[in-house]
Amino acid sequence: MKNKKQVKYKKIKRLKSARKKHNTFSTTKSHNKTLTLSPVQDKIKNQQATQFPIQKPVMESLKDIEKNISQLKPSSNESNMEIVFAISLKSKRASRNWQRVQNNLAKTLRTIFNNTDQHYRIIIAGHKKPTIPELKHSKVTWLKVKFPPPLHLKGYSRDKILKRNVIGSHLRRIGYTGYFMPVDADDWIHHRFVEYIRKCPKKDAFVFNSGFMVNVSNQEVWQRNRFYIGCGTSQLFYFTNREFPISSKRKDVLKTNFKIVGRRHGSVKTHLSKINKKYIMVNTPLLTWVLAHGDNNTMIKKKKDNTVSAKDYNSQGEDLDSNFYKHFKIT
Repeated sequence: MKNKKQVKYKKIKRLKSARKKHNTFSTTKSHNKTLTLSPVQDKIKNQQATQFPIQKPVMESLKDIEKNISQLKPSSNESNMEIVFAISLKSKRASRNWQRVQNNLAKTLRTIFNNTDQHYRIIIAGHKKPTIPELKHSKVTWLKVKFPPPLHLKGYSRDKILKRNVIGSHLRRIGYTGYFMPVDADDWIHHRFVEYIRKCPKKDAFVFNSGFMVNVSNQEVWQRNRFYIGCGTSQLFYFTNREFPISSKRKDVLKTNFKIVGRRHGSVKTHLSKINKKYIMVNTPLLTWVLAHGDNNTMIKKKKDNTVSAKDYNSQGEDLDSNFYKHFKIT
C-alpha cells in the first residue's frame, strides 16, 4: 500500500513539474528547430522595443529642426528671457587626460557661442582654470571652487553637484532670475537651441525626451528616445532669484527648489512633481551626448564602453561627418 502511495505521489509531482515548465516558457519554431524563451526574456525584449523605437534618419531630423524652429512664432517672454548654461568641470586630478578635457570643453563652448540667439550666459565652476581661449569670451564666467577634488570614482557625481551649487549661489548673489541648464563639459548644443527655448511659452521646466548620441571613437551618430534617462545635459529649469540658494552649503540648497538640480536626472519628472513644477517633454533633438572620447565619467564608471552604438538603442546609425557638425556648429 505504501509503495502504491509513493508511486502516485511521484506521478503527481512529475505532472506538477511538467505544468510549471509549460507555463514558464513560450516556444517558437524556426527552421525545424525549437527555440525556447522565457516570458521574462520576451518582456525585456518588448520593453526595449518600446523604450527605443526606431528613429528617423539623423539628417532628416536635423532638416526638420531647421524647418520647425523657423515656423515658431516669437513668445511674449522672448524679449527678456535668458539661459544660464551651468558647467561643472572635472578637476585635472580626476582627469585621464587634462588636455583632452580642455579640448572637449572648448568644443562644447563653441557650440553655444554659435547660437542664433545670444540671450544666454555660461558659468563654469572648477578647480583648475583651463588655458583655452574660449574662456576669455565675454559670455563666460569662471568660478574657482575651494573644496578638494574627488579622489575616487564614487566622488565624481558629488563633485559635479557641489559645483552646480556654487553656480546656483553665485546666481542668487547677482540677482539672476531665468532659465538654468546643467551642461556636461563634453556635450554639444544645437545652434538654434536658445532661439527654440525663447520662442516657447515660459515653462517651469523642459525635459528633453529625444536627442543625439555620438560615439567619437567609431565616428557614429544616432538619435535616441528617452534621452533624459542617460544624458545629464537634458533638462532646463526656470528659477526665480529666491529659488537659488543663499550659499552652496547643502543645508541652504535643500531649503530651495534649486535642490532638484542635484537629483538623478533620470527621475527628473518625479522630482519636478514633488515641488509642484510643471514641465514639458521636448521631442525635438537639440542636444548631443558625446561618448567614447576617453574621459567620459559614464565610461570610466564602466556603465558603457567604446562599443556603444545605434543598435543598442534600436536606432539607425550614421557616419559622423561634416553635415552633422554644420548643424551643431562645431568648428
